[in-house]
Amino acid sequence: MARPAARILTRGDVEALLDADTCRAAVAEAFRLYGTGEAAAPSVLGLPRPGGGFHVKAGVLAHGPRAYFAAKVNGNFSGNDARGLPRIQGVVVLCDGETGTVLSLLDSASITELRTAAATAVAATFLARPDSATATICGCGAQASAQLRALAREELVGYLDQDACAVAGLGVASAGAAVRQVD
Repeated sequence: MARPAARILTRGDVEALLDADTCRAAVAEAFRLYGTGEAAAPSVLGLPRPGGGFHVKAGVLAHGPRAYFAAKVNGNFSGNDARGLPRIQGVVVLCDGETGTVLSLLDSASITELRTAAATAVAATFLARPDSATATICGCGAQASAQLRALAREELVGYLDQDACAVAGLGVASAGAAVRQVD
């Protein structure tokens, strides 16, 4: 029997196919499945290297008619800035959880950005006090921007500090919420 060819998805492919709303819904469902005991906790492995290291995050999800295994392997090397390379880069491998067949290899950058931001939005939706008025984002670069956009999409942030938007690299129009100067 011929094995189907694995699909290879570049960062551009992932960005064209995966949107924030779909990612948020998938993350919310994964959290629900884990919370009800229908999904196992993921596993994490870290391997240090001079100037950086690798981390692997893997899990299995059997939901509906199919089971899947996914593993994200990222390298994080601070010296890559000087090399003209991204500091963090990696791949996600998606396999059939019943046969082990590799289904897809995906660039991990966009998935990581969207998934982490979606997890923040889902957690804030269910865990924030109803009278919460302030969100603190500890981070920088693409991830800080993604976190801010995710919270704004959930309407969990009514006003965004103009300076925070600038630091996060967001223009006022791209923030997705009203922006005002906060002292």
